[in-house]
Amino acid sequence: MISVTSHGRVVGAYLSASELAHYETLKRKEREILTVGELDEETLSAIRVAEYGSIAR
Repeated sequence: MISVTSHGRVVGAYLSASELAHYETLKRKEREILTVGELDEETLSAIRVAEYGSIAR
């Protein structure tokens, strides 16, 4: 990535094709919506036993 600055502030950037593809994938996942009915049993079980503030490993 090449950052474009003006007066010491980043005002834009140029991305390589692979970085742009990765960025677009991340943006698409931000908007992804899952309903409980679509989750598999393993995921539901993990949610049931999860504790707030604990780190998954």
